[in-house]
Amino acid sequence: MLYGPATGISNYSFHIVRGLLKQTSCYQFRGFVGAGWREITLASMVTADQDEGGDENSTSSRFGNSFSERIARLPIQLAVRFSDARPVRLLYRETYRRGFAATVRSERLDFFHAFNFRPPSDPGVPVLPVIYDLSTFRHPEYHPADRVAWLTSLGDTIERAPLVQTISEFSKREIIDLFGYPAERIFVAPPAAAPVFTPKGENMTSRDLAPLGLKHGQYFLAVGTLEPRKNIRTLVSALAQLAPSARAQCPLVVVGGKGWGDLKLPRQLDALRSEGSLRLLSGIRNMQLRSLYEGARLLLMPSLYEGFGMPVVEAMACGTPVAYSSCSAMEEIALTLGRVAPAEDVDAWSDVLREALSCNEHLDPTLRRLRINRARAFDWYRSAGLVLDAYRHLGLR
Repeated sequence: MLYGPATGISNYSFHIVRGLLKQTSCYQFRGFVGAGWREITLASMVTADQDEGGDENSTSSRFGNSFSERIARLPIQLAVRFSDARPVRLLYRETYRRGFAATVRSERLDFFHAFNFRPPSDPGVPVLPVIYDLSTFRHPEYHPADRVAWLTSLGDTIERAPLVQTISEFSKREIIDLFGYPAERIFVAPPAAAPVFTPKGENMTSRDLAPLGLKHGQYFLAVGTLEPRKNIRTLVSALAQLAPSARAQCPLVVVGGKGWGDLKLPRQLDALRSEGSLRLLSGIRNMQLRSLYEGARLLLMPSLYEGFGMPVVEAMACGTPVAYSSCSAMEEIALTLGRVAPAEDVDAWSDVLREALSCNEHLDPTLRRLRINRARAFDWYRSAGLVLDAYRHLGLR
């Protein structure tokens, strides 16, 4: 998972392992990348960070560029390019599982850190699973059927695990509620915003936004893979309720790569795109995304279910106001610094948009500092330290 596109699980595993390598030289890390096992070193991860967008001069895309093309060539490349084709996904997953099963015992591992929820097959050693969320159990309808099937046995992995790692208190409660796993054996190591997500000022941000036809403080922003769980349809419906003059003043910009499933987008979609009040962007580099965050009047995240909510912490790291759906992990991030609305309440989200248009909260220096400081409470190095403590608890010295 360290060599896929820099989103989600790949992003998390990359930053945690890099943090571990910075804090200790006691362990040797090996990773299975589809074409075999490779040693993971700090030097290789620094290079990967520059290639993958952690470096602000990177030209890679947050949504869709694949570092795996340079690491494991055909197998992972095939899965990345055709990940929306279920037969190819199934073939890749089975090939990956067989390759892992055939080689894992010869690696003589002390334990296996399962960053992708569970191991591809039994590694024959203790497993530390990372559970990001349990949406395939709570809402299987939001996911491809093969993913739901693959995670069906997750309960067995959790039951056998000496410890469980997760990314939020919300997900910790979900693990306890659904599987009855002891709370004292679950630890939370949350993600954080990458260093690239930091304020640069209105002048620099405006220069970056100009090629996109956007003006600082004059657009709403939503960020995330286009999948049913992200609930973009509610935002589109809420936008359609605004007066045409309001939509012209502050269009909605949606940044995200192609995902899966039926988004059930409302019939107003084409009309909103035609009038320019709804824009869909993909292939956005990290520096562009940083500018999109800082220049937004408000980040909107009406997800139906979130184990964390990376765009919330990234936007706050840039000083930007945030609005998100209630009853999810996102409330842990923003605390009292964000607007909250029920995920599928179109009227409530329309009110959120109108309120943002009626004030200049995005320019308030005191509120900007509070948001930035809150985002800085999340730190990759600190989270990696929590993982290191877990290793020691497992007897790995």
